Amino acid sequence: MPAAPPDASPEASPSGAPPPRSLPVERRSIDDARALGGRLLARAAADGAVWAAASVVEEEAVVLGAAQRAARVVDLDACRAAGVRVVRRATAGTAALLAGRSLWLTLALPHVAALVPDATARSLLNRNVRPLLEGLRGLGFPAAYFGREWVSVAKRPAAVLGFDALPEGAVLIEVIVGWDAPVALPARLASAHERATDRLRGKAPCALGELARGRELAAVGERLLGALTASAGPPVVVPVADLGPLDPGGDVERADDPAPPGLIAIDPRPCPIGWIDAAADRGGARAWVGGDGLVPSFVLARVAEVVARGGPIDVEGAPIDGLAIADLVAACEAAVAAVRASP
Repeated sequence: MPAAPPDASPEASPSGAPPPRSLPVERRSIDDARALGGRLLARAAADGAVWAAASVVEEEAVVLGAAQRAARVVDLDACRAAGVRVVRRATAGTAALLAGRSLWLTLALPHVAALVPDATARSLLNRNVRPLLEGLRGLGFPAAYFGREWVSVAKRPAAVLGFDALPEGAVLIEVIVGWDAPVALPARLASAHERATDRLRGKAPCALGELARGRELAAVGERLLGALTASAGPPVVVPVADLGPLDPGGDVERADDPAPPGLIAIDPRPCPIGWIDAAADRGGARAWVGGDGLVPSFVLARVAEVVARGGPIDVEGAPIDGLAIADLVAACEAAVAAVRASP
């Protein structure tokens, strides 16, 4: 997976990269906010520019990571009864709750080191979260990142991170920040399995608005968006309408979503960042693997294909955090073996 910057274009800066593109900070529906992830990732890959957006979302929903098996994480019946939508974002990682006002940051890079020169696949979040931390601290929020998928403010989890990547090297990072309510999934909407998982290592989550000291959410979004792209130079502001129609996909309704219909899921297997989900069909010809890990979608698809059909995995250089390829392979193989052995 290449990590080299793109060739210079006619509008490129002296560094050889085109100037960053930024969408206006504005209120967006949760569907438009989550649809921006895939769209901006595709644009960054196509034009070699950094793309960024900050969306103010004022809806209540559970946002699952791209590869989390729904029924392991949420109680779908409880969500329906409470009128809370369950949707899925483009990036891997763990679930977040949107309630009241939230801030959704979307950052698409043409390659992992587009903003931070020493960033590598192994340090994707560690390096690229630094501008966000600097932006938060500049606003008076004592922010820190200790690895995994949380950004803490005042030593309390306050934002959920996720990423995806393309085989060619472009990277998408999403940050969901709770403003009126913490982003941690509440027990009333969580599955029994999720309620028994200590996501936050015993820490109480916080809503950033608790510490805002009179700051307005939109203004915070402006400052954080500027901090994310500052190292690439002044951004070109692009109206969201220039991106064309946004298609977020539907809500999550199946217990086994996003595993393909017809596969049988096994019990989740633990990994350092939480859990690995896996499923297979009875003949072992089809398999699926996902879960809480920060793993690009193309890597998960390749592991499942190799376990079911054989061949090399061929994901050298892909960014993976919270587990190892061997963990994914073992879970997928266990699903195939368990389903084949079942009556």
